[in-house]
Amino acid sequence: MKKVFLAACLFALSLPLTLVGQNATEQLKDYTQLMPGNGIELTLIHINPKTAAVLFQPPTLYQMRARSTATTMLYVQGEVKKDVEFDSTNFTLTQGSDSLTGKPSNISHFEKAKLSKGTRVDGILDFGKTIDLSKPFTIKHGPKDSAEFKFTEAQVASMAPAAAAK
Repeated sequence: MKKVFLAACLFALSLPLTLVGQNATEQLKDYTQLMPGNGIELTLIHINPKTAAVLFQPPTLYQMRARSTATTMLYVQGEVKKDVEFDSTNFTLTQGSDSLTGKPSNISHFEKAKLSKGTRVDGILDFGKTIDLSKPFTIKHGPKDSAEFKFTEAQVASMAPAAAAK
């Protein structure tokens, strides 16, 4: 099942986000944070029903939209600016006193490895459970790199799953 999911993600994300239209970029910006790092700057996009529609194509879209309501997930993308030792296994999410470790899914070079300048990194982090999106949370990578997400009430409302038809 994991291999099918990973293959579907690879297919869905085979084109860089820069190829997505301007309208799509506007839809993602409210759910995106930059994480500056030493040698690699990562773009983190919170995956939710709204962003999944921009990031993924059917049938992967349906799976990712459903998973995003059951767990906290981030799409991670970046380009290596200088040779670095990268480790995708040391991402954590903290909210209040809670801390969750991210489980990485490699799409392209999103693994523990030595990466050369110019290498593109793509992957998905799954934190295993949902968090309270109305409260700020921080994503940390190692001891120094971090990014904070803080959503407005309108953003939180737009991320809520659609009500089931009766």
